[in-house]
Amino acid sequence: MTIAEEYQAERESLELNRQLDWSSYSKEYIIAGEHITPMTVQTWFDMLAVKSPMLYSNEPTLAAIIDYLWKHSKRHTDNTWLREWRLFWLQRRVVKSLKHAEDGPALIIAICEHIKTSLDEFPTDANGSSSGKPNRISPVSGEASMIDELAARYSMHPDEVLKMPLRRAFSLQRTIRLSTIPGYKLLEADSIRALKSKYLNSLNNGQN
Repeated sequence: MTIAEEYQAERESLELNRQLDWSSYSKEYIIAGEHITPMTVQTWFDMLAVKSPMLYSNEPTLAAIIDYLWKHSKRHTDNTWLREWRLFWLQRRVVKSLKHAEDGPALIIAICEHIKTSLDEFPTDANGSSSGKPNRISPVSGEASMIDELAARYSMHPDEVLKMPLRRAFSLQRTIRLSTIPGYKLLEADSIRALKSKYLNSLNNGQN
């Protein structure tokens, strides 16, 4: 596949996912026998809080993989007995898959795609704001700011925002900022910018 074809495929994928964000249809993931639901705002914040290896490492641990799948499983339950039973069998299936020459890579690819799909529309400001670390703690966390931004705009209780699919929350954030902040600009998705950079590098290296 050429870089141009990769770009077109990624663009079509992003456009389809944007439509699915608001459609009665959805992209279904079945990983290690579990039906995986979309990442929610709450789950994302939970993973950020504990610096989950699924977000912060290229080599996540077995425990991190199982925890990720369990957090997003349709069969997730707070019932102690059922939780322990289902986690036991989930771990068995994950370990079995990882040991298999074909199933192991397929499982990791599916999880990475689920994470990418959840985060690829993060609303990144393109206005060139400083990336330097401030020398004092912010009075409001980014999490609280995001919740307030959505809750205030749509008259929602903060708990309702936490239950929203993360992609939908990002979509609303982009809409709010573009419609209320004069001159506000958003960067394209990371995957699109990476492919454009790859193409420019290929031109500089005389590959095209």
